[in-house]
Amino acid sequence: MAVLDLYDFLRDRDVATDAQLLEAGLNRAALIDGSSDASPPQEQRLPEEQLLALWRIAANNTKAPQIGLLAGQTYNPSTRGVLASLLCHCGNVGEALQVFQYHIALMNPSERWESSVSDESLMLTVSFAPDRDYPRAAVERSMGALVTWMEELTGVPAAPIACKFAFPRPPYHWQYAAVFGEAVSFDGDITCMRLPRDVLDRPIRTADSYLKKVLQERAQQALQKIEIESVLVNKVRERIRASLDHGLGIDDVCRSLHVSRPTLYRRLKREGTSYKELLAAVRKELAYRQIRQGQPVACVSDNLGFKDVSTFHRAFRRWFKQSPGALRAQTRARP
Repeated sequence: MAVLDLYDFLRDRDVATDAQLLEAGLNRAALIDGSSDASPPQEQRLPEEQLLALWRIAANNTKAPQIGLLAGQTYNPSTRGVLASLLCHCGNVGEALQVFQYHIALMNPSERWESSVSDESLMLTVSFAPDRDYPRAAVERSMGALVTWMEELTGVPAAPIACKFAFPRPPYHWQYAAVFGEAVSFDGDITCMRLPRDVLDRPIRTADSYLKKVLQERAQQALQKIEIESVLVNKVRERIRASLDHGLGIDDVCRSLHVSRPTLYRRLKREGTSYKELLAAVRKELAYRQIRQGQPVACVSDNLGFKDVSTFHRAFRRWFKQSPGALRAQTRARP
């Protein structure tokens, strides 16, 4: 439902054209399985890559650079999935927040929310898996949607005390005040929001204990299915990490996991990823770590299985928008 919601939002706002969507492999009619034995649309899952493709289109648009903020302020009950429906029937915001954090993989497997509570305030921190490269617009949408949903579910404005974003101040920064209040800062080490402590006790207007119980069971079943599938992804990551410096490839990984190449492709696609993406993600993670540790560039290139140093340099610049030497100098300057 997250894919459908964003697809329709971008299309309705004329931010994404039919040609752009088709070029990204997105066809509205093909997003839902309408066969007789298919699950309800609210319980169907699409590869995460399709959600990422939509966010890339959103981030590259020139018509509405603030599209992430606009998406975060949009509340569309018709595109609720299992998790969003479950949140509507929790008793109060505190319970809904716990349910949301525990089941977040149903909405986005790469998004994480952490919370901490003091006597006077609630701190919420959001992050995305670093290897998935979600753009600024996706972060804006997630932060804004939290504020919007709190207000919609309780009937009371959330009114953040302060918000901090881990990216530079955008040209349209003045529009943040309408969503997050006046205390907004940028270039932070994390992206977070501070709210009054009492928001946790605010009751949800649509709470229904019976529907909550039914939806909890459905959500748990869906989450268990995801966790079973994600075991394979983690195993592939481990095999790649262990075999990089030996020059082993996908066929060696398939043999170690006792699956055929087509089966591995199919199961990874169902998880919204591919062997190529996992290989790049592991290389990116290890490259960052080893360069910061001071290992010679040639050694890192060999460790990660690149055919030569120049190929490694190009990949590094693509990942981090700077050279290995620049990152190492930056690390030395910042203990």
